This record gives sequence, C-alpha cells and structure tokens, in this order.
Amino acid sequence: MRASTLPELMPAYILHARKYRDTSLILEMFTQQEGRVAAVQRGGRAKKTGTVQPFTPLLVSYVGKGELKTISKLDAGAMHYLTGDRLLLGMYANELLMRLLGKFEKLPGLFSAYQSLLLTLVADDQYQIQLRRFELRLLDELGYGVSFGVEAASGDFVDPDKFYRFVPDEGFRELSAETESSYAGHHLLAIADDDLEAEAVEAAARRVARQAIARLLGDKPLKSRELFRQLNVGRRE
Repeated sequence: MRASTLPELMPAYILHARKYRDTSLILEMFTQQEGRVAAVQRGGRAKKTGTVQPFTPLLVSYVGKGELKTISKLDAGAMHYLTGDRLLLGMYANELLMRLLGKFEKLPGLFSAYQSLLLTLVADDQYQIQLRRFELRLLDELGYGVSFGVEAASGDFVDPDKFYRFVPDEGFRELSAETESSYAGHHLLAIADDDLEAEAVEAAARRVARQAIARLLGDKPLKSRELFRQLNVGRRE
C-alpha cells in the first residue's frame, strides 16, 4: 500500500479574509510558490482556531482540484504589527495584489519584494523607498515594466541633462524644455540604477508608478488610498 503524500507547506501571507458559512473563512493569500490563492479555512472563525490576520507570515498547505482550495495545515508566525500610515500602506499593497494579480501566477520575485516591504514597514523609516520598489516590481511582473533609462521613440539612452514626459504603455518621450509635469533625465537614470535615496528621485518614482498603476486599475478607486486621503485631511483640519 502506497503511503499518502502530505501537501507541501509554503510561505504565504493573507491579503483578505471573508466569512464563509457558519464558522469558516475564505482566505485570499499571496503564496511564494503559487501566487494568489483562495482557500477555505474550516472553523476559521471559531475561538479555538482564531482568525489569522493580514501581515502575518504563514506556512500553509491546501488541497483541492478547483480554483477554491481547502486549507489542510496552517502555521502562523509573529504578526507584523502595523499602525497609522504604515498600516494604510500595507493595506494599499494588499489591495494592489488583490486587484491586479490573477490566480496561481508564480511570482516569487514579487513575493520577496512584498515580504521586504512588510519588514520595512515594521522597523525602518525608509519604507517609502521600499514601497516604490514594490510598485515597480509589481509592474515588471505584470508585464508593464517601465524602462527608465531609454527614450521610447528613438531607443536612445536617457540624457541626464534633458527632460522627459511619461506616457503609460510607452515610456519616456524627450521634451524640448522642462515643464511642470516633466521628469529630469538624471532622476530617471537614478531610478534605473535603483538609487532612490534622494527625495526628488523617490518622488519621481512615485509619480511614474502611480500613473502606470492607475492605468491598470481603471475607473474603480482604491479603498486604501481613499482612507489615506481622509486621514491626511483630518490631520490638516
């Protein structure tokens, strides 16, 4: 008689959880090996089981042949406890993954970028830079990566002394002069080299990432971004 093979435990994080039947949950997870996966956690709302929260590192296995799996084992590590702006940015990253990733897309590089982002949100003041890296990696993995070092029309290298405009789905087009919405060539080259330490460079990367991501999201706004806007309006009042 052949011994049964237990499903492999894999690293994962919960992106979203919703109620399912009387005591269970459907967990939308981002896994290292298989990308975004939806699975039923039986008894997930019961007190003896406890609900695993987003930003908690997991080791999980699941079974099932359909798109909705059933969790067979789940081990939770220490939760990455986020508050304030850091919590909202973590929610923003989760919402991007929920909105933009298809099911079962194997994206281990993006998983690593997400993991690095969470660790930075917990313990480092440079989390905006890591958020930019996550956004740009997400675009790369989805096939919409931005070529910061090349002019789109000519294919020439970006000139550090010139100015450019960004066209989503195309790239950077050279301008004859600086404008209010233009990008300095030396900033684009710094982004291409992953040198985001300067405030102006990080701001340029943020503008490009948000333009490109907005194109993919369409007309439906992000809930996390609206929460962030409301919080900052409250702070100014």
